Amino acid sequence: MLSVLVKEFAFFLEVLTMDRRSFLTAWAQRPGITAYNHSPAFGSHERTLSTGLEPWVPSVAEPWDAVRQGHLLRRTMMLPKWTEIDTISSLTPSAAVDLLLNTASDPAPPSQANHETTSLKGLDSPLANALKATWASDDAELKDWFANVLLNSPLSIIEKMTFFWSGHFTSQFVADESYVIAPLLYRQNQLFRNNGLSNFQSLAFDVTLDGAMLVYLGGILNTKSRANENYARELMELFTMGLGNYSEGDVKEAARILTGWRVAQFSDEATPNGIFNTYFSPADHDEGNKTYLGVSFSAIVDADNTEFLVKKNEIQKLIDTIFTYRKQAVATFICRKIYKFFVYSNPEGTDETVIAAMAQLFMDNNFEIKPVISALLKSAHFFDNANIGCQIKTPAEYIIGIARQLGYKTSMAANMTTILQELFNPPNVSGWTGWHDWITTNTYPVRSTVVTTAIGAMTDQNVLDFIGQFPNNDDANKLITSLGALMLPRKLAQARHDDLVSRLVSGGKDYEWPSILSTSPSTAARNMRDVLTTICNLPDYQLC
Repeated sequence: MLSVLVKEFAFFLEVLTMDRRSFLTAWAQRPGITAYNHSPAFGSHERTLSTGLEPWVPSVAEPWDAVRQGHLLRRTMMLPKWTEIDTISSLTPSAAVDLLLNTASDPAPPSQANHETTSLKGLDSPLANALKATWASDDAELKDWFANVLLNSPLSIIEKMTFFWSGHFTSQFVADESYVIAPLLYRQNQLFRNNGLSNFQSLAFDVTLDGAMLVYLGGILNTKSRANENYARELMELFTMGLGNYSEGDVKEAARILTGWRVAQFSDEATPNGIFNTYFSPADHDEGNKTYLGVSFSAIVDADNTEFLVKKNEIQKLIDTIFTYRKQAVATFICRKIYKFFVYSNPEGTDETVIAAMAQLFMDNNFEIKPVISALLKSAHFFDNANIGCQIKTPAEYIIGIARQLGYKTSMAANMTTILQELFNPPNVSGWTGWHDWITTNTYPVRSTVVTTAIGAMTDQNVLDFIGQFPNNDDANKLITSLGALMLPRKLAQARHDDLVSRLVSGGKDYEWPSILSTSPSTAARNMRDVLTTICNLPDYQLC
C-alpha cells in the first residue's frame, strides 16, 4: 500500500504544479480517469472557459445528475450524504440552490458559550497556568463543537458560509500575549452564522466592534495616547479592499477613529453592557479632527463622546466611507475570495471576467451577499466541466466529509489539525493559504491513514446500512455508479467502474451480487470495505 501511495502522490504532485489547462488534461489522460461524459473540452489542450454568470441549463451532454448534484453539495457543504443528493435530485438546479440558501441552521450553543472566568491579574504562576489551561480546554471543546455543527448541518449553505467567513475575518485563541477566550470566539462564530448571507457592509461594521476581533487585533489596546494600527490596517488590506487602495496615512487616521472600544471578557473587570459584550471607553477615544480616504471627520466635544454617537458618527461613517469611496475595490476583492472558495482556488486560475460580473452584481445589490452567491451557484460557469472536481479538499472538507459519508466521527478537530487546518486557529491574520498547501508529502499519507481507519472501523452492520441507502443496491453496476457519484467528484471511467464491480463480487460475475448481499452479508460487507478503501485511496478522492 505504501508503494502505491508513493506512486500516486508523485503523480498528484506533478499535476498540482500544472496550470489549470494542463492539470485537467493530465487527469483526463490518466489511466482509469475519464472526463465528465467524455467532454472534449475537458481533455482538450485548448481549454478557454467561455461560460459566465448566465444560468446553467441542463442538457443531454450535461445533465442534472448525481455527479452535478454532488458537485453543488460538495462546494456548499462539507461533502454530501446520499440522502441529500437524493433530495435535490427531484428539484431543478435553481430550486436546489434556493433550498440551500434559504434553509436556516440554528445549532445549540456549546457549554463554553457563557463560561465566565476571571482575568490573569494578580494571579501567581500556578493559578495563572491553571486558568490558561481552563481557557485552552474551553477552546478545544469549542473546536469539537464547531466540527460537529459542520457535520450535522441541515441541507443548507449556512455552515459552509460560516466556515468561509471564519477564514476571512480571522481570529484565533492565542494572539501574541492575549487570549481570545471561547465565549468571544463563539459569539463571532454566531455573527457569521446569522449574517453570512446578509449585507457585507453591515457585516464589516459588526466585525469592527466584535469582541473577539477587538482582542485578536489589539483593538482593546487602542487609545488616543497610543493608537494601535493593527485592525485599521487589516480592515483595509485583508477584510475589505486589498492592497493599493489606501495610504499609510489612512491607516493612522482609521486607527484614531477606532480608539476607545473594549470588551468585557472577564468577571473581575468592567462589564457596563454585560459580560462578553463590547463597550466604549470615552476617556480613551481620540476626539480630534481626522481625515480618512479624503473624507473629514470633525472633532467632537465631550458631550458627543458617547458610545451611541461615536458608533454612529465615526465607526459607521468609517465603514460607509470605505463602501462609498472604494466601492469597486471592495466588490472585486470580496468577489474574488468568494470565487476562489466556491469555484477554483488556484490564485493564478481565477476567471476575472466572471469575478467582474459578480462584483457588478454585488454593487447593484448594495453589497447584499446572497444575490451574488445565488447567481454564482446557478451559473453555467459554476457547472462548467472544467470547474467540477478541480478543488483540493480542505482538511475540514476531508475529515468532516469522511464522517458525513462513512459515519466515522472520532477526533474530527484533532485529525483536521494533523493535516494542517485547526478550527479557530488560522496560521496568521490572512487565514489559510490553501490550494497546494493542503497536500504535502507529510499530509497525503496521513489523509490516507485517516480514511482507511474510518473504513476499518465500520462494523458489518454499518457497512450494510451504508449499502442500503442506495437505490437498486442489489444491482452491482448501479450500486457502483451511485457510490462513485457520492465519493468522487467526476463520473467513473468504465475501466475503473468494472474494477470496482469486480471487487464487490470477489472477482466473480456482477449478477452474483444479489446472492452475496442476501445470503452472505459478512462477505458483502468485506467486499464493500475493499471497494471503499480502493476509492478513498485514489488521488482524485482528494478533490471536490
